[in-house]
Amino acid sequence: MWHVAKLYGRLFLKSWNPDYQGRVSGWSPRRLLAMALFWPAFLLLQTINGLALLLDRVLFPRYRQIAVREPLFVVGIPRSGTTFLHRLLAGDDQRFTTTSLWELIFAPSISQRYLFHGIGLIDRRLGRPLGRLLAWLERRLLGGLDDIHKTGLRDPEEDYLALLPVLGCFLLVLVVPDERLWRLTFADRDLPATEKRRIMAAYRRFVQRHLYFHGEDRVFLSKNPSFTPWIQALAETFPDARFIGCLRNPTQSVPSQINSIVVGARLFDGRDTAAYWREGFMAMLDYYYRHLLDSLDALPQSRQALSVMESLAADPRDTVEGFYRRFGWTPSREYQRYLVAESERARRYRSGHHYDARELGLEVEPLRRTFGWVYQRFSFPLPEGESG
Repeated sequence: MWHVAKLYGRLFLKSWNPDYQGRVSGWSPRRLLAMALFWPAFLLLQTINGLALLLDRVLFPRYRQIAVREPLFVVGIPRSGTTFLHRLLAGDDQRFTTTSLWELIFAPSISQRYLFHGIGLIDRRLGRPLGRLLAWLERRLLGGLDDIHKTGLRDPEEDYLALLPVLGCFLLVLVVPDERLWRLTFADRDLPATEKRRIMAAYRRFVQRHLYFHGEDRVFLSKNPSFTPWIQALAETFPDARFIGCLRNPTQSVPSQINSIVVGARLFDGRDTAAYWREGFMAMLDYYYRHLLDSLDALPQSRQALSVMESLAADPRDTVEGFYRRFGWTPSREYQRYLVAESERARRYRSGHHYDARELGLEVEPLRRTFGWVYQRFSFPLPEGESG
């Protein structure tokens, strides 16, 4: 814990005026204000959650004995259908249990989940006044993020937030652009073995807590693109785990991801930092594509599958049922009806998001040069425009 506390101290000091590798200079008034608001709220929440996690050891010591059996990890390239696939799979709630946003932020411990569950029961008996207030606040606070990543407090969500207490969550790079956080995006390759074991041990305890509360007979379902560089570490930590890797034509996924990160970065800094994020994410995504496919190929076919977004979007039901056949699962009739309904909804959906790579500073030639092998391997159409 002392090691993590020192690292957080370093990030706190650097967050007020990060150097962005010398690409920008001067102080940012927006960043000063953002940090003045972020750090007190963040540290208060982490302190409360940390104490609750310690309380679990006293009140619920048996959680450490929970066996994590055949968890399923949805990993892959960001903006490649991971959220869509995650929510399709989470619809099979007789088989899977997965994390929701409110648990990740406000209740990572068993103690907190029982507390909030009890408050919810009382609220429902009183006509849900608290529930209605929270729904109103949710849309006010989270509605503005719909263009980046539409979510709600009760929706299935990525579980990387569970690693905030141990400094294993890459999302913090938006707050503090620091090389220690960037290193998480190359974890299997670059992190020391001791660091990987420390973070994976904390993650296993998180999964055990979740199963203790939601039912140890169920399969834990994780969706997390930021776990793509952790596939090998996850496969070692959970030797019977299965993985579904998601990818998409780089012409769509790369600009979409860079757009979302630039929008997010503007929340914390008023300066033009797009070039910094563009360069960093181009290198990161290049590694993601390569590491995803190499790591899946190294696993037995019974433990891995690939989801190409273009196929998933065209026929979600057929894609998901193909995964079930590969993993030896039989979907219930209720879940099959759910897949039919979701497939029909997907056919009617039309995305309003269109990103021009050149408007984001991405020229056609770097896309072709960096991801040319992806276009060729999956017969994706090359990006349009003049090269060079």
